[in-house]
Amino acid sequence: MIAESVEFARKVSSGRGVPTNEKYHYLRCNTHSHFGLVISFGRNYCVFLWGTFLGGSLLIYSQAVEYISGVEKFGIKLGLDTVKTLLARLGNPQKSLKFLHIAGTNGKGSVSCFLTNILLASGYSVGTFNSPSVFGYNERYLFDNKPMSDDDVAKYISVVANEREKMAQEGLDLPSAFELEFAVAMLYFKDKGCDFAVLECGLGGRLDATNSIERKELAIITSISYDHTAILGDTLSKIANEKFAIVKDCPLITYRQCDEVMNILGKADDLILCDAPTLLTSNADGQTMLYKGETYCLKQLGKYQLVNCSLAIESALYLSSKGYDITLDNIKTGVAQAVWKGRLQKISKGNKVFLLDGAHNEDGAKVLAQELATTFKDTKKCFVFGMFKDKDVDSVLGNLGILADEFIAIRPPSPRGLDENQTYKKCLAYTPNSSKCDGIQDAISKAYSGKCDLIVVCGSLSILSPAYDAIMKL
Repeated sequence: MIAESVEFARKVSSGRGVPTNEKYHYLRCNTHSHFGLVISFGRNYCVFLWGTFLGGSLLIYSQAVEYISGVEKFGIKLGLDTVKTLLARLGNPQKSLKFLHIAGTNGKGSVSCFLTNILLASGYSVGTFNSPSVFGYNERYLFDNKPMSDDDVAKYISVVANEREKMAQEGLDLPSAFELEFAVAMLYFKDKGCDFAVLECGLGGRLDATNSIERKELAIITSISYDHTAILGDTLSKIANEKFAIVKDCPLITYRQCDEVMNILGKADDLILCDAPTLLTSNADGQTMLYKGETYCLKQLGKYQLVNCSLAIESALYLSSKGYDITLDNIKTGVAQAVWKGRLQKISKGNKVFLLDGAHNEDGAKVLAQELATTFKDTKKCFVFGMFKDKDVDSVLGNLGILADEFIAIRPPSPRGLDENQTYKKCLAYTPNSSKCDGIQDAISKAYSGKCDLIVVCGSLSILSPAYDAIMKL
């Protein structure tokens, strides 16, 4: 049976055709050195993930990451009970940490980057939890801006995987992949002795695993717009309510948004609103801004980053007012050092410029379009474009299409990726100079050999890492 299970596991490793809501459990062979994650339906069993255990621990990095990928195929699961149970079984590592908690539709990663760099410039040790990672799995868990090592990834995933197996044997509800990763971060940050933990919500806020923490120094809410409407709600007030739920006995730092959003965020007992920043200079290498009478230099492109930066500055000023040793010079240094990869990331190659940006929803597409229409106004633009099929492709194209001189449609490397043929047909509505490629490497090569001086890679965070690798190979 084991041999047949292993062979079947290879065949279904793509996840296609595997039921996502079935009860599953672990199957061990007689030697207790192997495990299989088994999905049961009816009287039949199919092994979904195959790995190796020794003394309750996964042996190597690749198996640890494969384990998370296997659990991830069961999809997301919102709610706090299961993750609280998992954390309690692990000794509640989160209770020893000081949290800065960030929610919002767009800008969470950028704010966490600015804030992390400010704290580091102030001499504090910082754990940063971001999801999804863009350029490598380990960057989900940062300590002092450095990704977790392969050995530590294997070590900590082994701990949470072993605990998950025990929960399965006891018939308990099982943690999702994101809940496991959050637990990994809590264990890692505790062991590292972080002065602060900067947390980015995975989805929403109210029922997100990160909201299981009980004590927060402050909460930050970035821009709120339409995304994940099937889960978070179909109005801005419903979405804002989900994100507002991270505010628990702590100040809320945000900026003035539309009335529908502010009707919700304005309920905070301790509300700190950022002033409006002023753009001073901007070019393809960075920008400067004025905030509360002080000038700040940013490497990050995009006018929208001024607001994200202001949120981080205001958070640092609040912490300083509470006695933390954070000076104005620390804040300026941190802001100047902050670089958030995959967000208007500029890469020069030969006589071409590549611009990498997620832009996976309407709000993200609008700010990307704004930057392209200003900083790169007179430059011919080719878009290497691919999106997930559960995203609003039409609204994203509606903002970017009018700026395109050329489209090259691709399918993101995910089961959720929209087929390149369907994307290509949509792109044709904006320019007849549209084509499609089977893979990202081919698309990058085709764009590089084309007539456009600026090549914009966007539509999904999942395409940025392989695109970056392809660019480096040119």
